[in-house]
Amino acid sequence: MDNWKYFSTRREKSTLWVEMKNPPVNFLTVAMLEELFDIVKQVSKDDSVRVFILTGGLEDIYIMHFSIPELLTLATDNKKLLLNLFVKSKITGAIFKYITTYTNWLMDCFGWYETLMLKIAKVMSGYSLSLYLWFIMQRVYFAIERLNKITIAAINGNCNGGGTELSACFDFRLMVGDQGFTLGQPEVLINIVPGGGSSQRLPRLIGRAKALEFMLRGNQLDAQEAKRIGLITEFFDKSEFKTRVQEFADLMSKRPMTAVDAIKKCVHDGMETTLRHGLSIEMEQSIRCLDTEDTINAMKAYISYLEENVIPTIGKNTTTKDINRIVQETVKNLEESKLYTFKH
Repeated sequence: MDNWKYFSTRREKSTLWVEMKNPPVNFLTVAMLEELFDIVKQVSKDDSVRVFILTGGLEDIYIMHFSIPELLTLATDNKKLLLNLFVKSKITGAIFKYITTYTNWLMDCFGWYETLMLKIAKVMSGYSLSLYLWFIMQRVYFAIERLNKITIAAINGNCNGGGTELSACFDFRLMVGDQGFTLGQPEVLINIVPGGGSSQRLPRLIGRAKALEFMLRGNQLDAQEAKRIGLITEFFDKSEFKTRVQEFADLMSKRPMTAVDAIKKCVHDGMETTLRHGLSIEMEQSIRCLDTEDTINAMKAYISYLEENVIPTIGKNTTTKDINRIVQETVKNLEESKLYTFKH
């Protein structure tokens, strides 16, 4: 990994920890998004990394929120590109939405096009920051969401606005739960939309009603309430937080990466389409998984385990308790990769 201004990295087995440091309170900025984008791109090409963790590098702060001064410049910069006029009409507003949607689609399909558009938008940022801020934010968040690794947002402090939006892109959100830290989406309180994706990702994550309540009230949620509604996965005491997160990462690192990537594609792509097409995506990814040596070997190892340890032990005198124990032992062996160690 390169030397970064706002991030530091460390390896723990097959896990990469990335810490954010932008004193005094970790305001998220465009410059940070640029560095994070480069880090995620590098991680995606590193087969030795199986779990990617993003955490706060300052005491008791994950991300305060996005830089308000940078957001404030958009009020002026939008007018320089006439974007404020585009969105005032239904027709021109529709054109604007279709153009930006199609641009993002092309960036999804062609890496060179993504690089080109970001370079053009960055050059334009000297005149107007608007398009570059939105495009770099969207591309970073997409890159994390689609990363071919297990991803964990290790929320070790207060987290608001852009920090909550960023954490929503991760597979898992683990939080310190005994220090009174909270998560919030308070943009409504200063009359703006959560513009980093929460208006779209939160309803998919916690449901429309809870997402609307969270964003329209602009209130803070503690770890217990955030877990109750599904906003975070789990919370731990501060004293054991890094250890517990690493233990979880070690367990998840044993998941085969082909299946991890395939499941994430099924879920994220399937959420954007009909059930009928989603099932086609699932079929495509199933075929992809079955076309690997690891899958064939893992299935054969599991068949051997069943023939040796499960089928012979079940008979007329087997009790329900015995069956439950056998099932639980089998699942534990699978979870801990004791039957087969995946290469990829």
